Amino acid sequence: MTLLETEPGMSRAWMDYALQLREVLKECGVATRPCLPDERDDCGQDYAHHCMSYLAALKAKADNALWHMHHGQPGGERLAKDLYEHWERTFAHDSS
Repeated sequence: MTLLETEPGMSRAWMDYALQLREVLKECGVATRPCLPDERDDCGQDYAHHCMSYLAALKAKADNALWHMHHGQPGGERLAKDLYEHWERTFAHDSS
């Protein structure tokens, strides 16, 4: 058995998710270094840790974009909050 098969945070599913999230970050203009396991700058963390990090980066990027979009607009803050809450409810029962 390989490490990829025995460690929960090192599964093929986590690896694929980390690669997908990193691509989304790239599309959003966020640069990441190649530090996944077995990459040039391997930081020592597993794929699950990278997924959490990438999701946190995406959330911060989205929060920043929402703040700048509504900043100074009448009703903008309320609209951003309402839309966020809509998506939060939509995803509330989604465990993926």
